[in-house]
Amino acid sequence: MTPTPNNNPTVYVVDDDRPMRDSLVGLITAMGFSAQGFAAAGAFHGFYRRELPGCLVLDVRMPIQSGLELYEQLIREEKRLPVIFITAHADVSTAVAAMKTGAVEFLEKPFDRDTLSARIQKALALDAEWRRREADFSALDRRIARLNERDQETLQLIIAGTSNKAMASRLFISERAVEMRRAAIMRKLEVRSLAELLELTITHRLETEIATMISVSRLG
Repeated sequence: MTPTPNNNPTVYVVDDDRPMRDSLVGLITAMGFSAQGFAAAGAFHGFYRRELPGCLVLDVRMPIQSGLELYEQLIREEKRLPVIFITAHADVSTAVAAMKTGAVEFLEKPFDRDTLSARIQKALALDAEWRRREADFSALDRRIARLNERDQETLQLIIAGTSNKAMASRLFISERAVEMRRAAIMRKLEVRSLAELLELTITHRLETEIATMISVSRLG
C-alpha cells in the first residue's frame, strides 16, 4: 500500500529490511504514535513534504542511497526533520557523522523499547518546537514586510536611538512628521510601545541572521 500524507505528527521508518521495518512500524504504533514505513530512501524522499510534522527513524546502511546520504539531501533541501539513526553495524565514525547532521540519537540494533520510545518523544517535541519557531518567524517576517522604504529608514534611526529632533533634521522633515512616522510604523507592526518595537525588530534581525547562517551551513 502506498503511504499517504498525514498532517498529524508521524514517525517515518525507512529501512530496507522488511521484517525489521514492519516490526518497527508495529512497535511504534503500539506505543501510541502514528507510523509509516518506507523500503528505501528514494521512496521516502519522493513522499515527504517539509510541512509534514514528525520525525525520522532511519537505517544507516541501505542500498543505492544510505541513511546518511538521505538525511544530508533533506537538509540541503531545507526539509529539516529530527532523526534517529539505527544500524546493526554501529561504529564511531558513522555515529559522529550522523550527529553532525543533526541526529537526535544513534541506536544500535537490537535496541531497548523504552529507549526508542523516549527518543521518539524527544524527536517529536523538537520538531514541534522547530515548527513553532518557524511559524513565529514567518508571522514576524510578514509584519516587517509591511514597512515601505521610508518606514525602514525611519526604523533604523529609531533602533539607533536617534531623537525625534535629530531624525527630523536628518530626514528633512518636521518633528511632527517624525512622530507620525513612528505611529505608522508601530501600527503596521502591531506594537504599543517603543520597548515592544525594539524587541520585535531586534528579534527579527537575530532570527534572520540565524536563518542565513543555517542556510550557508547547509550549502557547505
